[in-house]
Amino acid sequence: MNERPCLVTCAVQSYNGRLGKGKHQLPSRKRAHRDRLNSAFVKILRGKWIAFLLLATRAALGSPAGGRPRGTAELSPASALAVATAPQAQVVQETGPAAVPAGLEAIQKAIAGVRSPGLQALARALGLSSAQVGQQAFEDSTLGLEAITGLEHGGISAVAVKWQPADQGGPPKAQPELYLLSWAGEGWQASLLMEATAALTLEVLPGQGGGAAPLFAVVLYRGVTAVPYPVIFRLKDHHASLVWDGRSDSASYTGYDFGSIEFEKAGSGNVPVMIAAGQADPGLLMFAASPEQTGRGFQAATAYVWKNDAYVPFRTEYTHNRDYVLYRFIAALHLHDYKTAYSFIDPPQFLKTEQPTLELFRQRIQNMWPEFIDDRIFEVPARPETDPESHTFILRLGEGRINAYHPTFTPGPDYRLTGLERVETRD
Repeated sequence: MNERPCLVTCAVQSYNGRLGKGKHQLPSRKRAHRDRLNSAFVKILRGKWIAFLLLATRAALGSPAGGRPRGTAELSPASALAVATAPQAQVVQETGPAAVPAGLEAIQKAIAGVRSPGLQALARALGLSSAQVGQQAFEDSTLGLEAITGLEHGGISAVAVKWQPADQGGPPKAQPELYLLSWAGEGWQASLLMEATAALTLEVLPGQGGGAAPLFAVVLYRGVTAVPYPVIFRLKDHHASLVWDGRSDSASYTGYDFGSIEFEKAGSGNVPVMIAAGQADPGLLMFAASPEQTGRGFQAATAYVWKNDAYVPFRTEYTHNRDYVLYRFIAALHLHDYKTAYSFIDPPQFLKTEQPTLELFRQRIQNMWPEFIDDRIFEVPARPETDPESHTFILRLGEGRINAYHPTFTPGPDYRLTGLERVETRD
């Protein structure tokens, strides 16, 4: 970090500023729920390492030889680095317009008489109250309307609307739909985007120019862990068309629990880099997501670049903390990779000898810690009395018996294991 303090500090300040203002943020209702479940992770998510990831991605796109910055950990497959040599697409290809149900005809009919770009007149035509107009109302309600700037030049360029026709004595309508309304000079043109949910945001993608039709993203948040799913659209001639859907089976996208999506201009293409960040799910070491959990786990962030008309993963980074070191240690032993596991310990302290060797480490694991080379799943207990500094984890043995492990570490930033105490107890 001392090698480039100004560059890193400026990037972090800019990133944190956008986190406070951007429309890609988690809607406030989901955000409050996420914060209750995962307040410690939110602090990590705001850390410098995501700025490092963005800087590294920009450097790699400009120069494939760019190195990995300090203070981060990388687990990406080596094949993913090949993407760095592929130029970003200059123009996104459309995959075709969305299906046109009866709801599109109904909303176009409802707004046909509105001859002004004013939001209140539009809201009245749609049967929405003034309390249903604005970003908070749009993001936290089943029905709502929000102005979206940046899709066209000058004034209110477009409006996002969650809407469904009012019942007129017939059967109740299905779930509200999400529409984009574009002001065409004499009236509004409507485009159907998808079914509406309370937990979604809409934002214009940055860094577009050269006369290209603007792109925007709808980010949906699913489940109690608020996994984000981005869907990209293009607005051309006042009509929106689907470009890429992160929810599709063919998409190379993985959303993270308690996650967020960030779009950043990088490289020379018209399509910005997309960064998906959130709670890592390491599998071999399970972290509970509950109100009782007190700040355990580590974060992941993946940068996606545009290639062959789709976002593809380019680079993944993880926060390098004690829980991350534990996971890497357990994962290496699970694969019988003693050399890698050895790199995560302080050999003299862990082996309690002044002449440590890799062979001695292998023998100790096989003779004293055989559970680490078996197919066992370890857990982090979620209890109110858990000390967040203890980094205890457990292995369930059956019939209420558990092994509790109490690791100790060297100081950061390496956090190498100096010891591991095992105590059998009852759950």
